[in-house]
Amino acid sequence: FLISIFVFVSVVGSSISAYEYFTETNAETEKVQDLSEKPSTIMDAGNMSVEQPKDLAKDNKLNTLQDWLEKSKPFFKCFCWFTNGEKLINTSTAEGQLPCLHGIRFLSMSWVMLGHVYSFSFPYLKNTTEALIMGDQWIFQIILRGSYSVDSFFVLSGFLVAYLFFQQYAKSNGKIPWLYFYMHRYIRLTPVYMMFLAFYTTLMAYLGSGPLWNYKETDPNCQAYWWWNLLYFNNFLTAANQCIPWSWYLANDMQFYVISPLLMVSLMRWPVVGYSLMGVFFGITFISNFFFTYVFNYPIGLTNVVKQFENFKEFAVIWTHRFDTNTKPYIRMDPYLVGIALAYYLFKRKQNNSGKLSLVTLSVGWVVASVVTLTTVFGIYHQEPNIVITSFYTAVNRSCYACGLAWVIFVCVIGQGGVVNSFLSWKFWIPLSRLTFCAYLVHPLIQTTYFASLRDSIVCSHMTMVMYHFGFLIMSYMAALVVSLLFESPVIRLERLIRNKFAS
Repeated sequence: FLISIFVFVSVVGSSISAYEYFTETNAETEKVQDLSEKPSTIMDAGNMSVEQPKDLAKDNKLNTLQDWLEKSKPFFKCFCWFTNGEKLINTSTAEGQLPCLHGIRFLSMSWVMLGHVYSFSFPYLKNTTEALIMGDQWIFQIILRGSYSVDSFFVLSGFLVAYLFFQQYAKSNGKIPWLYFYMHRYIRLTPVYMMFLAFYTTLMAYLGSGPLWNYKETDPNCQAYWWWNLLYFNNFLTAANQCIPWSWYLANDMQFYVISPLLMVSLMRWPVVGYSLMGVFFGITFISNFFFTYVFNYPIGLTNVVKQFENFKEFAVIWTHRFDTNTKPYIRMDPYLVGIALAYYLFKRKQNNSGKLSLVTLSVGWVVASVVTLTTVFGIYHQEPNIVITSFYTAVNRSCYACGLAWVIFVCVIGQGGVVNSFLSWKFWIPLSRLTFCAYLVHPLIQTTYFASLRDSIVCSHMTMVMYHFGFLIMSYMAALVVSLLFESPVIRLERLIRNKFAS
């Protein structure tokens, strides 16, 4: 029902814009005609006929309706597909914006989708043995370490929140509209998220069929726990009780956002306190990761796939338990903290008018960042260290990856990113980047619907999976475009319209 309302209002808003567009070209002609019909002298005016009085009640009703329609135009135009679509594909960037983030955001989303293609297709494979051998290859660590793509989003989120906050804090002399700070974030994400949840809960069972289709009824988890998603606490549910299992990221991101002012305000007003709090939060994530890995004897990762899958039941229990642990904020916060730290450093650097980095510093930075990042991705291949080393690696690997990504953002923002910055700032990424949130929501639905609707199992090969990936990538972004035009963009414009009304 709610989806139908959004569609109806979108049709109305788009129709209004289309009508105004097609009538705009005739406006000047009509003005000329109106001027030619008006009296040019007092004598002409005297010769004009006097109209008879009309029905005043009917005129008043008509004027009231016209006034209501005129006042309602801004509301309906918020749902206009043409205007919202134009804004989505607009690739112009203003001074002070950070275009490199668009490339990082889209490429990270592609990494997420690629990992999901392999994982979601696994239950539907004929050649699981060959697939496991493929997964045991060194290059396949890129897929197995796909969780770093989510850490990329945490770095970006922490960086953007803090980067914009520090600028506003300095400009307003510390006067932050805190109610708006939190309401803006909640309104920005929740409506489209809840619309997708409603669709997933009620209609998922009817999207496919076949011998492999196991979505026979409405998801009972969503019926029972949907309000956990609404409040962004769903990452504290176990894997067995999750509604929209991939939405744990959204819960973490919102929780980090809620506590971020504690760090950001402290850094601005009492830097020593801010540094101390950053250290405390880093310490919490380090200790939490080390503790849970050590106590529950988690493996260091998917490093020896064939061997680890020999006892699949035991493996599944361990990794399900690890999922329940790894979705908690005290486990995943360190990349977000790295993003905040980077934003603060760039803010202070701008205040101090720091110059460009020397060639030596730039070279050393790239070497260190590359070595650290590649080590986190490929360094544990076929390694089975003792539990202490495993626990230590688990405690620091996300922070190390986040620091490597932070270096890339840093050099791009200060204008010394070179070819990397040019590639990441390519205007082609901008519209795709804007659709990332919707693409993140819809892409698992598209992938699972396809695989579960197959009439027969499939044969796994890298070529097959890559072709699937690009097909799903295109389909997911097409679906994301529809979702954005129907729900996300209208809500963003409505929120801005209401804010401007209150401001005036």
